[in-house]
Amino acid sequence: MRQIDTNDLVDALDVNVIADELDMDVLIDRLDVNAIAERLDMDVLIDRLDMAKLTAGATQDVAASGLDLVRRQIMRMDATVDRFSDRVLRRGSNGRPIAPSRLAALDDVVDLDEAPSDLHRRDVSGHYAGPVTRGLSILGDLAAVAGLQALLAWLVFVAFGVVFDADTSGSGRWIALAMLGAVFVAWFWIPVALFGRTVAMAVLGLAVVRRDGGIADGRRAFVRALFFPVSVIVPLCFIGLVVGKERRAFHDLIAGTTVVYDWGVREAQQPVTIREQLTARVRRRTDTS
Repeated sequence: MRQIDTNDLVDALDVNVIADELDMDVLIDRLDVNAIAERLDMDVLIDRLDMAKLTAGATQDVAASGLDLVRRQIMRMDATVDRFSDRVLRRGSNGRPIAPSRLAALDDVVDLDEAPSDLHRRDVSGHYAGPVTRGLSILGDLAAVAGLQALLAWLVFVAFGVVFDADTSGSGRWIALAMLGAVFVAWFWIPVALFGRTVAMAVLGLAVVRRDGGIADGRRAFVRALFFPVSVIVPLCFIGLVVGKERRAFHDLIAGTTVVYDWGVREAQQPVTIREQLTARVRRRTDTS
């Protein structure tokens, strides 16, 4: 046994030949499942299972699947608005770029001839975010800013009145307005500078990038947050989300930024419509003929 080289012995074994000679039906018939089950100590097996981890993982998967489903439905509305605006502007399907220059290479072309249309998914990570998703994220962030500002204003006025016994009736409006501006800029600046997105954008799967698709630094994030109130006060500043080729609002134009789909580690997948499937097939037949 000492003279046997186990490495040479293992290398000499042809696993495929052994597998071909095995009769799996006979092998399964000889297995006594009941005897194997009787030898299992279920209490020990259960003790070794981390049920908390398994439950947490399953809960996270269900939550992520539900969130992705909601995102896809919103993206459907984005596509509907895009088709309507392109038709009104008489702009063809190729008249609008799909993504910033640095992210255009991430476009994933789906083979539309392999499966039913309901199962198709196009990865739109890095594509310009649609107006419906952008609008919902803006409304969500504005609601969060309003709620946070109201809470902070209440705490400040209580502190001034109870702790310092100060009368803020005359200057209360200006204090509240200054706090609102500070909270507004901080909310739209700090998360974007650190993570590339606000809270509502993270929920809806969006990210702020430079116009060419690069990472937006803190300076661009600050300029974007500083001019964001102008867009909110003048709603026409958001018209670019619908008619603009790069989906940029006024504050994006000033800061040199844009917003794209980004679901993090998961692909931002959008269902391919039946119309797109038929169009792709017609194009392929035309090219082959």
